[in-house]
Amino acid sequence: MSFGIALAGGGIRGAAHVGVLLALEEYGLKPESIAGTSAGGIVAGLYAAGFSAEQMKKMVLKFSGGGASFVDPDFSGLASLLPSLLFRKTSAVSGLLKGNRLEQYFFRLTGGQLLSESGMRVVIPSVDLCSGDTIACTNTLCGVHPLRRVRWTDRLRFSEAMRATSSLPAIFRPKIIDRMCLVDGGVTDVLPVDLLTAAGERNVLAVDVSESYKMPENFSLVEVASHSLSIMETRLREYVTRGEKMLLEPDLPETDGVLNLKQMPMCLEAGYRSAKRAMPRLRSLFA
Repeated sequence: MSFGIALAGGGIRGAAHVGVLLALEEYGLKPESIAGTSAGGIVAGLYAAGFSAEQMKKMVLKFSGGGASFVDPDFSGLASLLPSLLFRKTSAVSGLLKGNRLEQYFFRLTGGQLLSESGMRVVIPSVDLCSGDTIACTNTLCGVHPLRRVRWTDRLRFSEAMRATSSLPAIFRPKIIDRMCLVDGGVTDVLPVDLLTAAGERNVLAVDVSESYKMPENFSLVEVASHSLSIMETRLREYVTRGEKMLLEPDLPETDGVLNLKQMPMCLEAGYRSAKRAMPRLRSLFA
């Protein structure tokens, strides 16, 4: 039976998605469609662009030891922020990090591919702050069903869609495209089962890693912003009807920060173990 997989956002916990895909591949269960938000959107984008779960595992291990090279603080913007506040002037700072290095990395990995070049159905949502709409980036508009407050597009590159969906508000600058101001897709849809279903997939396996984690004691700006979004996402899920065939919720380790890259391998292993334990039911539903 053909099936699709929907991957939730969750910072470093998104590495668990790679573990789930690893277990599925080991048992010959390959999804024919994929959707993901935020960290899940990065995994979905790489998978639809042609990367195997094993290749992504190597990326996770590499990224966990050297992710700092992709951080590009907006020093000039930050330097002007305090004077702007003191003298009541408009500040141009829209995020602590520019996000350009990360997008360039995605561009190199995917070879600059457009989503429309993918032979696999993929959906990567972000949110346009100008309209409040969800922008569902996909590889084809064929067979897509309309949803309220959702606009579909097949014109973006993988690197653009992955950058936009992971642009955590106040931490990363929004991605500006065609007069849209795009931020993290989790603002409206942290687990995009509904979007994958609207794109034509009837059998969906959902993987949720977005439950609230323990708030670190340092109360940094990054953790305050990410934890606030995590709580909002958790509450929003209570009012959303998704309709997946099966939901996986990996038993994730208690992380001490949503962006503590060193803990990514533990999250990957948790996702792998979760899928392995659920394999009898997964095979009965999707094999």
